[in-house]
Amino acid sequence: MNEDQVKELLIAFGPLRAFNLVKDTTTGLSKGYAFCEYVDAQITDQSIAGLHGMQLGEKKLIVQRAALGSKTGAAMTAPVTIQVPGAQQALQNMKDTRPTEVLCLLNMVTVEELAEDDEYEDIVADIKEECEKFGEVKSIEIPRPTQGMADLGGLGKIYVEFGEIGQCMECSNALAGRKFSQRVVMTMYYDPDKYHRRVFE
Repeated sequence: MNEDQVKELLIAFGPLRAFNLVKDTTTGLSKGYAFCEYVDAQITDQSIAGLHGMQLGEKKLIVQRAALGSKTGAAMTAPVTIQVPGAQQALQNMKDTRPTEVLCLLNMVTVEELAEDDEYEDIVADIKEECEKFGEVKSIEIPRPTQGMADLGGLGKIYVEFGEIGQCMECSNALAGRKFSQRVVMTMYYDPDKYHRRVFE
C-alpha cells in the first residue's frame, strides 16, 4: 500500500496530527510499517480495535501502540482495545472466518449512495462486472436504507456470492486494499447460511 492508502485507513477513525510511512533510504520503497498520531488521543484505541488483524490481500495488518523510547520486550505491552460499535464484531469475523463462496466488501459504498435508485443500480452493475472477472457471480446483495428501519443489518456492506470458493478467494485477494471511489476496499468472507437466510451483519 502506498502512503495515501495507509493514511486513508487511519483517517477513517479521525484526523491525524502526524504520520510517517517508514521507507528504505536507498530504494525509497516502504518498509511495510508506519507511525501515526491522532489529534484526539482517545481515537488511538478505536483505530487499533478496528484495524488490527484486518485482512488485506494475503496479509493481515498488525496495529498496536508504539513503545516510546525503548525497544525491550517489557515496553511492548499488549495494545488496549475498547468496544467500538460494530468494529469488534466485524474484526472478529475477519479473523475467524474460513474462506467461503460469499465475499463481504466493506468501505466501498456509503449509505447516501444507496438511497438513490439510479445510483444503486449503477453500483450493483459495477460490482457485478468487477467480480465476474474472477468467476461466476451467482447473486449480489447490497442492503439499502429503508424508512422506519434505521438499524438495518449490513448497511454500507456489499455481499457477493460466487459459484466456487476458489473464485471468491481470488476476488478477495485482488480487491482488498484497492481503491473504489477514493475509498480503500476491505474484504472478509461471510457465512453462506446467514447469507441465504438474508441475515446481514
